[in-house]
Amino acid sequence: MKIVPQKIRVGTHSLPAQGGFLHAQSALGLLGLAIPADWASYARTHALISPARDFGIGPEPTLSLPEFVRLGFEAQTPQARRWQKGAHRLLARMFAGDVRLSAEIAEASPDPQAGRWLHARLENQNARKALMTTVARHGGSSEVYGQLGSISNASVLGMDSATLRRERGVKVTRDGLNTDELLRLSYLESATARAIEGRGVQGNAAILNLHRALAARERQTWGGDSARPSAAPSSSQAG
Repeated sequence: MKIVPQKIRVGTHSLPAQGGFLHAQSALGLLGLAIPADWASYARTHALISPARDFGIGPEPTLSLPEFVRLGFEAQTPQARRWQKGAHRLLARMFAGDVRLSAEIAEASPDPQAGRWLHARLENQNARKALMTTVARHGGSSEVYGQLGSISNASVLGMDSATLRRERGVKVTRDGLNTDELLRLSYLESATARAIEGRGVQGNAAILNLHRALAARERQTWGGDSARPSAAPSSSQAG
């Protein structure tokens, strides 16, 4: 069987990969480490459990990305220290909220839909913030914020946040949604924010009644009460 070449980008390097696992010899070489003759003993010593993969000449050792990162921080070769500096810069950019890093990650993703999902995720975050700000300006308080989210989730997802997080294996609800679900939530929450402003709605009860009405209309527009949302993406990712 012909082996289809795969690559995973690690920093500025592209390493051979199969099924999401790095070619161990190439990955170790990037860190300035030689692949050991006794791979089984080396794997036991370093708690490496990734399966062998065929890169064209038969099964060869592999490393998962977490295993590679762990070895990268443990190694003390000049190459590994250079890699560690790069990794530290990436962490600093992440903690600083550098949105360009998100763009770089999306571009490196092998999933052609990753960029679209990221865009929808960010748009949804902005829509949510805009709704919360509008609600606060119009007398919303206390439990209304959680109730708005519950109405949105029940309408678009057909379940509450806790159930979705459990079923889709995520800690943050919106990280488990697919692109269409994110877009629907963004539309619904933006429509509610505009309606609150346009109609001058005030107070928790009036805001919730308006949101319920718009949620019902959105659900009918999408495909009726019987429409079921599709599964979340494997990548990835309402609080």
